[in-house]
Amino acid sequence: MRESYWGRYWRRRRSRRSFLIGGAALAAGSAGLMAVGCGDDDDDDAEPAEPDEPAETATAAPEETAQATEAPAPADGPMPGGVFRQHKTQVDDGIDPGLKVINNNEILARIYNHTHLYKVSTNEFLFDAATAMEQPDNTTIIFPLRPGMTFHHDGSPVTAEDVASTWSRFPSLLADQGSQVNEANWGFMDTITAADELTAQVALKAPAASAPVLMAATSYGIVSRTLLEQQANGNVQELDAGAGPYVIEQRDAAGVALARYPDYYAHENPSTHFLEGAPYIDRHETRIIVDRAAAKAAFLAEDIDYIPGIADRIEFEEFTGDDRFVSKEVASTEARFLAYDNIKFVDKRAREAVSYAIDYDAMIATLYAGDGVYDGPVGQALPGFALDQETLKSYRVFDPQKARQLWEASGVEIENIRIETSIDPRGSTLAEFLARQMEENLGVASEPLIHDVTTYVARAREPIKQWELFVVPYNASTTPEIYNMTMMNPDAFAGVSWSFGVDQPDASLVANAQKLIDLTAAQAQEVDPDLRLELMREMQLFALEELVPGINLPVPGHSWVVYNARMGNFPENDVLLGGLLNRTHDMWVKS
Repeated sequence: MRESYWGRYWRRRRSRRSFLIGGAALAAGSAGLMAVGCGDDDDDDAEPAEPDEPAETATAAPEETAQATEAPAPADGPMPGGVFRQHKTQVDDGIDPGLKVINNNEILARIYNHTHLYKVSTNEFLFDAATAMEQPDNTTIIFPLRPGMTFHHDGSPVTAEDVASTWSRFPSLLADQGSQVNEANWGFMDTITAADELTAQVALKAPAASAPVLMAATSYGIVSRTLLEQQANGNVQELDAGAGPYVIEQRDAAGVALARYPDYYAHENPSTHFLEGAPYIDRHETRIIVDRAAAKAAFLAEDIDYIPGIADRIEFEEFTGDDRFVSKEVASTEARFLAYDNIKFVDKRAREAVSYAIDYDAMIATLYAGDGVYDGPVGQALPGFALDQETLKSYRVFDPQKARQLWEASGVEIENIRIETSIDPRGSTLAEFLARQMEENLGVASEPLIHDVTTYVARAREPIKQWELFVVPYNASTTPEIYNMTMMNPDAFAGVSWSFGVDQPDASLVANAQKLIDLTAAQAQEVDPDLRLELMREMQLFALEELVPGINLPVPGHSWVVYNARMGNFPENDVLLGGLLNRTHDMWVKS
């Protein structure tokens, strides 16, 4: 079998001891608009071991696969049972994995199964519904499926036809139902077919270096073809159409409760974080807690087991020194994007004026307590791909006098700059900071507009924008295409959300959009690591030079993970990048 791009890239970068994560391990895809080995609790300061190249094959399941059962537990080790308790800020808008991926990941990742997932900290593919991932050539990916898998709703077997049906509907869900899963996540696929009952085959439109990682996303959860075909609306927004380890017991305004699926299938020769039998944890509960202070109070009272979204070191230190909790500082997995409504900023001088009006060092000092770094079109959580700090700083210069001169010269007719963001404290504080910057340094009245996540997403997608600038705080992702570039690619969010696409009326805007589409596609299709880096650099420099479709703002220099010490095998090295928390099977609750 051909060696994957990721294996060759990892081997090439070994001397730098960095691939996706630098000196600390990270994880979990972004929420906001985007919707992706465990260290012991006491090894926070240990340098991670040199990871192996990605495992692309797993031992095939035997001819007869027994129903999964709870794994026996050693007396002093992991044991079945217990409840893992989380929280989120609002209810979901549906649970069809191909349609909605916001506020529902803790459901989708557990009621659906997936062919595989990608573990960032060890650069490793882990197999679930598939027993292997085979790449006979640069445009073919084959998934042999595990026998014995059954859907929750009727006990029918999961087949390759279900995989083909699920993945083939991405384009129509976007075109006809406004899917939140944008084309950057699946546009590389040409056809998905069932070679036989238990073999799914994907033909790519062209070589796609990141395809195996992108296909590990939660949005690729396998949906029952039979149940889907019974729905007149063409989706399973309010149905459990999955074959994952848990089923829904409760899903309402108070929260979500998931219980074990009793007929869950076995994993022979399981990948890391999977077990031969069912997951250790009996039940997952998610409470709706809107207010951040209330969420912290619930965590301190040990009513929830994990407190995500630690804003800065000051908040992190609220939880250190308490032996009830595990607190770990990791390399930054944050991203901050300031998008223009590009149709209002077709004159490059107007875009430059906004950039010159921002005091980036003051932003780091004020919002990140001095612990921050500059960021670019490929983020700092991917050090093997990102531009260096010196280069990034050369494109982020603070000069209020020049800002005012360029603004006036552009002739842009904007009397009030409305800065849209969400109730996420990372976004709201940033929007308030930027509003002051625009007023003080650009001389233009500005106001932050802060909305709940559902409204915030809807306002991004409206054809006629009710804002001029849009602040997006989010977590890093596992590939360049779905990290910062998903915010910038016209075929991803930028086309719909930032008025930056080839369907716009301004010729210069269309030219810039097409150029960025072409540059993004060129690097994505290059499977030679050295050549891909050259193309990726060209892509990044173009976006920086033209300031399209927005500005990659500085990010915190670190991220932080805090959870209750009662949790064993908590995936602290992969909870902020890659989505492993909601898909791991070997996390357990200590007695």
